[in-house]
Amino acid sequence: MSKSPVNHVQREYDRLAPTYDGRWSNYLDGTLNRTLDSLQFDGNEHVLDVPVGTGELAVRLLKTWPRLRIDGVDLSPQMLQQAAAKRSLSTVELHEACVTELPFPDNEFDCVFCVNSFHYFREPRSALTEIRRVLRDGGRLVLADWCDDYLACKLCSFWLRIVDPAFHRTYTQRSCETLLAESDFHILDVKRFRVDWVWGMMRFEMRAGSD
Repeated sequence: MSKSPVNHVQREYDRLAPTYDGRWSNYLDGTLNRTLDSLQFDGNEHVLDVPVGTGELAVRLLKTWPRLRIDGVDLSPQMLQQAAAKRSLSTVELHEACVTELPFPDNEFDCVFCVNSFHYFREPRSALTEIRRVLRDGGRLVLADWCDDYLACKLCSFWLRIVDPAFHRTYTQRSCETLLAESDFHILDVKRFRVDWVWGMMRFEMRAGSD
């Protein structure tokens, strides 16, 4: 029996986990720094990072706002193991779970981050509905991912659909805006940027609930 898409993603990131930070350091610096650019926190918020991966986004958050309460969710136990080994993440609560089945009550978080992963979600509407459920009204979602408006990214996505069973699809800015609006998110800010010549990115900052 073939593995489910969820298991393909888990297996792939379990394999990548031990070398992930080193192999993708330039990409991580480029995407995470731009994702956090201009964001403001009071410093005591409850934050969810999904998927948390090796915890590099949480490292950067806590460096600037050390009193944040952060939970991280990931499918891959090996990626979670890498995050748990980082001393700077000792206060972060880590959970092995799927984005469509988050292990939290309603209205739990002030902010949710979803970075470099939306292209793997087979059920993007279900994922956004679940994220909305755990966000309080007026809370923020920050989503950054590959953008299909860039030709290089579009070609890369075409290739990955052929060779990578974990990959699902990328979105144009407009198609992603539609998904977000349908999931009860009001867009506050949108930026597009490049990380070297391949990775064309889009970054949304949104508020949960309508105007």
